[in-house]
Amino acid sequence: MRTAETLIRELADRAEITELLARQSLWLDERALDRTAEIFTADVVARTPGGHVHGAEAVAEHAISRHGEYDRTVHAIHSPIIDLAGDEAVVDCGVKAVFIVNGRKAVQLVEARYRFGARRTADGWRFSSIAVTPIARTVGVEQTL
Repeated sequence: MRTAETLIRELADRAEITELLARQSLWLDERALDRTAEIFTADVVARTPGGHVHGAEAVAEHAISRHGEYDRTVHAIHSPIIDLAGDEAVVDCGVKAVFIVNGRKAVQLVEARYRFGARRTADGWRFSSIAVTPIARTVGVEQTL
């Protein structure tokens, strides 16, 4: 049986990890390399369709290079499932993304699954791994805005 203290800690952890998901999306959309240490551990590992990389700086450079052909991106995390295990967690969630294509008035829509490993650090929760599994991508669609 969970105590009130345990439940409060678990809820606080879930809230912090959920906010970290949102911050990771904003970090990617704003290409905010100066905030990488606020999102990832120094030893983070990423597995994406574009390859495997290790280390926070390499993950940041990889993410930015994979999105470099787009004027803007908007990533929206949805349906997170957070499995806590003490100072570590596994987070499985969906992501819907809009990629605005450079030099054209067209967008691409993407759906993928993210699976994060998370770790509590002295500075709060950080992602220690990320695996990206693509599900669907449209071809260029004319913008209507």
